[in-house]
Amino acid sequence: MYKNEWMTAFYGYEWINIESADEIKYTDKDKKLYEWRIPADNFEEIIIAQSADFKLVETFIEFSSKVKPNEDTYHSIRFYESIDLEYIKSLNADVMCQSNGFRTRLNNLNYFDPADCTRYYNSAIVNYINELTVKTCVAELEGEIVGYYMLKQIEGNIYKGLMTGVLPKARGAFLQYKMQQFLINHIGHPITLINTTQLSNMAVIKNHIRSKRNLSKIEHIFYKKVGF
Repeated sequence: MYKNEWMTAFYGYEWINIESADEIKYTDKDKKLYEWRIPADNFEEIIIAQSADFKLVETFIEFSSKVKPNEDTYHSIRFYESIDLEYIKSLNADVMCQSNGFRTRLNNLNYFDPADCTRYYNSAIVNYINELTVKTCVAELEGEIVGYYMLKQIEGNIYKGLMTGVLPKARGAFLQYKMQQFLINHIGHPITLINTTQLSNMAVIKNHIRSKRNLSKIEHIFYKKVGF
């Protein structure tokens, strides 16, 4: 069990991450939000979490695969420039927070105010986009930014797709894949790529399957809010 300092500072109350069922006994009734991430095949801890009034808020599926550059040219995709920041923040809010058809733990009104989702992602975008280990590109359609993709170097040749979004009017053209490949081409050598998405995001999962990505993990996220 540990205190998530970033989330605590962001939301203004203690945010505690639980790492095993043994730590349940240390929870208390003070104002806190407890988060517990449990692998989908750990049925024992899933049952314990539910018995202790933890609520399932999201499920993530992770793919980890070896990928390499190709010789394709992506004319509608370019690297991020600082002038793009507000466009990316607005695009992400439209896709991740304001779409009635897309639900995540961050726009769950049982735990957060409506504005919290946009505020959270805006902070994450600003923090990541200025990191030296993060590469960001955007996709354009008739001069308008309609998508973005962030790729972070975890260590050595291991990279992780961090954040991405494509406006509805630009979907169906495999822009997420193309933006990802654009950045891989820039890296210029084979890498291990980690991609994570919500289990409910069937379109993205289908694209990963078509791309022959290797399933590496499915994880449930449970929340318990006390003292509010």
